[in-house]
Amino acid sequence: MNELTIIKQNGGAYGYLRDPNQKSRWLLDEDAAPIVRRMFDSVIQGKTVTQIAEELTAESVLIPTAHWQKVNAGMRSAPNAHPTKWSVATVITILRKQEYMGWTVLNKTVKETYKSKRKAAAPEDMLIFKDSHPAIVDEETWTVVQRLRETRRCPQRITGEPNPLTGILYCADCGHKMYHKKGNTGRENQPHHEYCCSSYRHYSRSCTCHYLRVSIIENLILESIRSVSGYVRNNEAQFIQRVREESALQKETAMRESRKKLTHATRRRDEISGLIKKLYESYAADKIPEQHFAELLAEYGAERTTLDCVIAKLQAEIDNYNNDTVRADKFIELVKRYTEFTEFSAGLLNEFVQKVIVHEAVKVDGVRTQDIEIFFTFIGKFDVPMEERPQPQIARPALSRGRTPRHLMTEEELKREREADHRYYARKVAAKKAAEQAERAAILQGTTYAAAL
Repeated sequence: MNELTIIKQNGGAYGYLRDPNQKSRWLLDEDAAPIVRRMFDSVIQGKTVTQIAEELTAESVLIPTAHWQKVNAGMRSAPNAHPTKWSVATVITILRKQEYMGWTVLNKTVKETYKSKRKAAAPEDMLIFKDSHPAIVDEETWTVVQRLRETRRCPQRITGEPNPLTGILYCADCGHKMYHKKGNTGRENQPHHEYCCSSYRHYSRSCTCHYLRVSIIENLILESIRSVSGYVRNNEAQFIQRVREESALQKETAMRESRKKLTHATRRRDEISGLIKKLYESYAADKIPEQHFAELLAEYGAERTTLDCVIAKLQAEIDNYNNDTVRADKFIELVKRYTEFTEFSAGLLNEFVQKVIVHEAVKVDGVRTQDIEIFFTFIGKFDVPMEERPQPQIARPALSRGRTPRHLMTEEELKREREADHRYYARKVAAKKAAEQAERAAILQGTTYAAAL
């Protein structure tokens, strides 16, 4: 046991121990830090907090208080607490801590008065000091985990596992998340395994269905990741340049909107200042009663306070415009961590894809088409140039009679098919007329009308 095990851990975080020479400084706990890193990686791999807690319990990993008691860190624990029984609440608390990025966070909670015993979160009053101690996870990993934790992923009744696409797919029309459905349809080998708009399903069909099969979107995401990653590896300089140009264009558009809003807010604030001045002059001259003066002054004051906050926020966005750098290099590092992309997985999805926008399907010349927009981590939406895209050989499915579907035929093949249809239809009409004539002749046989045939 080293010298770190004899110090007190009051106020610390699981995965760290205090430096005995400088108690305000945290050092990595070599035994607990891998457990914390494993929790974050498990969320990215698609596991729920319940599964993480069950795995740690099954492996008899000590809970934080039991671990600190083992290393003599001076933490108290409940007398009846099981030393290896991990709770979901403990896992969630660990996953939420910003300290694992190497940050020191102060003023996380406040009290309304000194008499109050209830503490409330105050994110706007937090004091954050970055790189104050060793990081267990990087900022990107922590951010991805928080995004994944925002969506509740319920395990399916059939497989017992949640679908990793939940919380990634969004409806292009209403903006709601897509709903995953999996179950039996009553038809053999044709189960439900698709996504549809949650507004369509849960809110009296206020939106359209946006039906999308899981196998289709999984293949599309995997092929998109392969395509973009291949382009990055072969054209790294061109990729960085393209991302910077597109990012600068998007930022410039956003900045124009921010400057326009800032101008309107500033002009309105100046107008309110003039109105308040005139209001005081009118009140001093006894032109308006005191009650009206108080009501108008309160309304103008509240509006000016709101405008002050809006102006400060817009000004901060404009000031930080030139400080925001393109993170194309981080996407390149992410691509280099993978040697191949053989199959779709939750880890691959959560690391590469930020969100997917699903549009409603339309039929063009009898062919169902659907637009899907994929936004990648760090770089957003990125389209590989057409000359760089691989041209796969599309297998043309055959019908039951061995014929190719017409929407996959060439113009010459369609022309031959139409001529064959015309001949087949002419033969069918002639055969029908001949059958009707023969039936009529059989009925009139032996009568005086038979001679007229």
